[in-house]
Amino acid sequence: MTRAFQLAALAFCLTLTVYAQNDSPQPDRWHGLTLDQSSPEDAVASLGQPTKDHLSSLRVDPLSSWITKKRKEKVFRTLEYKKPVAGVEKVWLSFLDGKLVSILLDMKEGTVSPNGLSGIYGLEFRPLIGQAELAFNPRDYERDKGQIYPKTYPTVYHLTAASEKSFLTAMIGNVPSFGGVFAKGLGVPDKPGSFPGKVMLIQLISRTLENKDGADALK
Repeated sequence: MTRAFQLAALAFCLTLTVYAQNDSPQPDRWHGLTLDQSSPEDAVASLGQPTKDHLSSLRVDPLSSWITKKRKEKVFRTLEYKKPVAGVEKVWLSFLDGKLVSILLDMKEGTVSPNGLSGIYGLEFRPLIGQAELAFNPRDYERDKGQIYPKTYPTVYHLTAASEKSFLTAMIGNVPSFGGVFAKGLGVPDKPGSFPGKVMLIQLISRTLENKDGADALK
């Protein structure tokens, strides 16, 4: 095997790897639109004209304490699309100073399993648990491999993860039907670290919005 052939084969493998990475879901982008880079014009070029285009505050529940206070101001240009791609009912794209800072996806029921999120994004998703709730109801939780999980999950709960450039949160609906409210064992995971229910919303938020109030005092 010649040196030239080896180099060509290596270049081909690297190209395939880069292509696979670009073609797979990433925690800072969706449908060719990238947090901190894409503009409203990029969104229109990719998805067409939006259903709505308006200024609004930023919806970040349940991560509101992590995000700058500016989220409450109507300074975010938000483009809303209905059924932009298969599996997504709506998407809200929010821009600050012309750059994409939030992608909020309203998922079609059953499109994504909460247990698939970690594999999809390559990040560890964990249930969001309030410290007060944990302190007052410790028997409702269990530990597994150093992590804390509820023994049973409510009808709606959230999973979160963080990457170098973004925060991710998923809202999980845990009631498949009206009758499911009364189903025995509803919300009980198969094992610690598994999540019942279906993904309702997924949000990708730029870490440029991270709350760093008081940072100068700590230098």
